[in-house]
Amino acid sequence: MSTSTLVKLSAFAASFVSLVGFSTVLSVESSYASIVNGGFEAGNFDGWETLGDTSIETAAFGSGPTEGDFQALLRTSSSNEFQLEDFLGLSSGSLASLGNGNATDGSAIKQTFTAKAGQVVKFDWNFLTDELDFDDDPSSFNDFAFVSLTSLSELGDTSLSFMNSLTPFSDETGFEKFSYVIPTTGTYTLGIGVTDVGNRIFESGLLVDKVAVTPEPASILGLLAVSVLGAGSAFKRKQQHKA
Repeated sequence: MSTSTLVKLSAFAASFVSLVGFSTVLSVESSYASIVNGGFEAGNFDGWETLGDTSIETAAFGSGPTEGDFQALLRTSSSNEFQLEDFLGLSSGSLASLGNGNATDGSAIKQTFTAKAGQVVKFDWNFLTDELDFDDDPSSFNDFAFVSLTSLSELGDTSLSFMNSLTPFSDETGFEKFSYVIPTTGTYTLGIGVTDVGNRIFESGLLVDKVAVTPEPASILGLLAVSVLGAGSAFKRKQQHKA
């Protein structure tokens, strides 16, 4: 068998192995789904479950979005504490345990996804409220926004620094970033919400945008594709050098 034939067979075998590896990774990675409609660019809540007063807003709302044309808005004037906890799969009293008081009403969104250990869940949020300008003692009615992902934690409340808002709300924090590193490979439910505390007179709200799990499977596959192309180029150079 000639040297050129051996080189061609070697190159073919390497390409075959690379493609088999690529298809195997593709099969594995395809089972790990990214967040669906994380930027709300469908103009709706496709991929999400919602509870309470939720809507899709554009820049005309007065703040955001941080990416694309759309963002989600959650308002407090809707479901009560028990409905929120049931919706998010939380034990009774979980929201009150954050220390701000009993949640009188609120809204939330959630989405279930699968992710690998080391991936990062991220989103942008902006807490809005009317409590600061219209309530004599906003600390007694400490409305707050929260996130539920393996555990429950607060995003923001009326004790934060605020700026005047161009939205229908009087004040806003401005957009902040949330991130969480997935500890183990598996299925997770991301819940995001906002709630009133103590009264229903003055509303609060939460803008959410750019929800994502990074790096996404497509990014990993892209890196693998580059490595396959690199291997093919190396074989080509080797063959040209021998020729």
